[in-house]
Amino acid sequence: MAKNQHNELVLESMHELRYFNQQLKNFAEQLSIDLHASKVGENRKLDMKPQQADKVRTLAENIANLSQLFTTRIDFIDVELNPCAIEHLPIQQVSIYGKFDKAKKMLNSMSRKKKVKLNFHCDVHDLRVIEAYSIIDILPYLLLDNAIKYAPERTAVDVKFEYYDDCVKIEISSEGPFVGSDELKKLSDKHYRGRNVVKLDSCVGRGLGLYYVGYIAELHDIEVSYQSDKYSYSVDGVPHSNFTVFLSVPFE
Repeated sequence: MAKNQHNELVLESMHELRYFNQQLKNFAEQLSIDLHASKVGENRKLDMKPQQADKVRTLAENIANLSQLFTTRIDFIDVELNPCAIEHLPIQQVSIYGKFDKAKKMLNSMSRKKKVKLNFHCDVHDLRVIEAYSIIDILPYLLLDNAIKYAPERTAVDVKFEYYDDCVKIEISSEGPFVGSDELKKLSDKHYRGRNVVKLDSCVGRGLGLYYVGYIAELHDIEVSYQSDKYSYSVDGVPHSNFTVFLSVPFE
């Protein structure tokens, strides 16, 4: 890898790891608040209601999951620097629904803050698994993060799972900046950001999320496509419409 490409990769990776670190910090601060642990050495017995205990348990789980996402992201950097490194990553049997559900839990605080409802529609009794590299964790996280980030307040992100003999098809539908038909094929290009996305002052990005999604999907023979409905309304002068991500994840 050339020096300039190496430097660019480092900068891009640092940007994303800083974002993960901020999320980790937010979870830790909220956990401290819920535990009333602002002071060390008080030796005060913890006393909380079941609902609060569940919230603390969820926060602790999110911190552990985000820590794992750090490790996964570092593995992904290794693969970007040296494609042969993929041969040394562990292959696991994973539930694709489980990976999306974990990402949903990690993004709950973000969706609540934006007042965006995250809905899953699935027959959770279907427990079939796929073989995947550890970096598969990044794919659902990036897709759901992207949907929530660009969704207007008080809208919903709907994730639908349909199981077939040879695959599971996933649709992620949300409201967001209108994407023209000429832009759809560019969404997986590195650093590409849609015309209407760049008009949103509140959404700062580097055009890497869907590029990484495409990279990881290709490694696992996952088909990815995008659809943007016709422009139907505006938010702060920016055209918006329904946007859908289609995934087809093959079973072995």
